[in-house]
Amino acid sequence: MMLLTGLLFAIGAQALRPKPTAAATVRDELVSRIETLQNRSTAQEATLAAVSKQVRDLEDLSLQQSGSDDLTSQIKQLEVGAAAVPLRGPGLTLTIDDAATADADADAGNRPSGGFQQGRVTSGDLQIVVNGLWGAGAEAIAINGHRLSSTAAIRFAGQAIIVDCRPLSRPYVITALGDPRGMQQIFEPSFAGVYLDQLRQEYQIRASIATSDDLTVPGDTSARLDHAKPLSGPAGSAPFPSTRAGSGSDGATGAPRPPSAPRALGTSSAPSPSSSGSTPEPQETTR
Repeated sequence: MMLLTGLLFAIGAQALRPKPTAAATVRDELVSRIETLQNRSTAQEATLAAVSKQVRDLEDLSLQQSGSDDLTSQIKQLEVGAAAVPLRGPGLTLTIDDAATADADADAGNRPSGGFQQGRVTSGDLQIVVNGLWGAGAEAIAINGHRLSSTAAIRFAGQAIIVDCRPLSRPYVITALGDPRGMQQIFEPSFAGVYLDQLRQEYQIRASIATSDDLTVPGDTSARLDHAKPLSGPAGSAPFPSTRAGSGSDGATGAPRPPSAPRALGTSSAPSPSSSGSTPEPQETTR
C-alpha cells in the first residue's frame, strides 16, 4: 500500500511539473549559441594576438635589414599610442561592482541613465570614471582585460554593459597605467571622483582603488590598419610602409601623424603616453 501511495505521489508530481515553453526552449538555444560564439571569439583573439606578434617581429627584422632604425622606433611609438601592443608599468586598479542588494531588490526603481536598476553600475558610470582616469594622467586603460583604444566605445544593451561589442561581467576592474599616486590625487577630487563617491552614498555601489608598481594591460586585438601612405626611402630603395594599427599619415606632407590619444568617450581629452615608464611588452598578450 505504501509503495502504491508513493508511486501515485511521483506520478502526480511529474504531471504538475511545468512543461518547458517554446520561449524557454528558444532562450536556452540562444544562450548556448552565444556562449559557443564567445568561446570561439576568445580563441580567435588569442590566435590573432600571436600572429600579430609574428608580423611585428618580421616587420622589425625587415626594417633593421634595410637600415631604417629611425622608422622602427617611430612605428613602435605609434603602436603604443594606437593601443596595438601590451604595456606594463606602475598604475592603479579601480574595481566597481553593483550594490550588494541589487539582485534581490529588483523593484527598487530605475536610475535616470538608460533604465538601469538602482544599485547597478551603468555604462554611463564607467564612461565617466574612465574619462576621469584619462584626465588624471592615465597612459593606458583596460576594463576586465579589454584595452581601450581611441575608437573604443562603452555602451549598454538592456542591463548589460559592452565594450566594443564584448559583454562585461561584474565586477568591473579598470586597470590604468601611469603614476599611481599622482593619478589618485588628481582623480579623487575631480568630477569623476566625486561622482563615484555619490554612487557609493546614494546607491551603495561598491568601489575600491589600489595602487601597484607592476600592472599589465593587453593590446587591442581589434586594432586594424585604416589607411597608409608609403614614405620615400633612400635613393634607389623601395618605399617603406608608414604606419599601422589605425595610425594615419598627413595628406599634405606624407609625414606620419601621431595617433589620437585613447579615451572612452569624446568628453575629455586624453594624455599621450609619456612619463610613467610604461614599456611595450609584445610578448604578454593576455585578454
